[in-house]
Amino acid sequence: MMRSILLLAGCLVVLMPGLPLGPALAGEGTGDRPMAIVTDCSYTAGLNETSETALALALYCATQKAVDLSADRLADAGLLMVDADRRMEIFCLVADAIQPELLEKSVDEKTLTYTVRIKSSLSLTDFVKAEIRNDTLEKEETNFSLKEELEPVVDPAIAPALELSRAYRYIRNRHWRMAIIYMDHLEKKYPRWGALYMAKAAAYLGLHEQQRAILALTSACELGVRDACLKRHALDSPE
Repeated sequence: MMRSILLLAGCLVVLMPGLPLGPALAGEGTGDRPMAIVTDCSYTAGLNETSETALALALYCATQKAVDLSADRLADAGLLMVDADRRMEIFCLVADAIQPELLEKSVDEKTLTYTVRIKSSLSLTDFVKAEIRNDTLEKEETNFSLKEELEPVVDPAIAPALELSRAYRYIRNRHWRMAIIYMDHLEKKYPRWGALYMAKAAAYLGLHEQQRAILALTSACELGVRDACLKRHALDSPE
């Protein structure tokens, strides 16, 4: 179905009939004003991880926080409606596309912990563009050969947001095994990335493999993902 994005008198009017994630019609007098959001995050590298990977994952974490905050503000203003099934894949693409300003960067040499503080500028348009890109990527992935699906080639370039988005598209489409195979390859590239283990847990739950899901959540929890700790506890707790 064709989309149209109309800018009228300073108001962003987005017409996306039938789309699961679509910014709603902007209210009268509401423009697509960029929001400046400052966030920070830390990532502790493993012994074999490069500084490039550690810094990229710290930046991803800080950027994802900014995306979540901006989405909440847009939703509170009645401008953004989010389908929970597509939330992560699209938000990852928003994070992948924006170019935040690096305000501070530090490294604890003893613990190999990289900390960044960034300033991001986000608007409703970023979410619209991310959804369009998400649809394009999904169409490309439907044309993958069986070999590409069972033996996915992981690009050596460090692109965590883009890669995690692909994993979540597999999960939404219930391609559970394909998602796990792909994330197994990503895990070799990002062995201490908590967000990746969260996604793996979702795929294992789709297969009703609860114990493996708990193990994935345990890894995410130990790597500092608070939601993973809560979800693991919920799975471990007797009914």
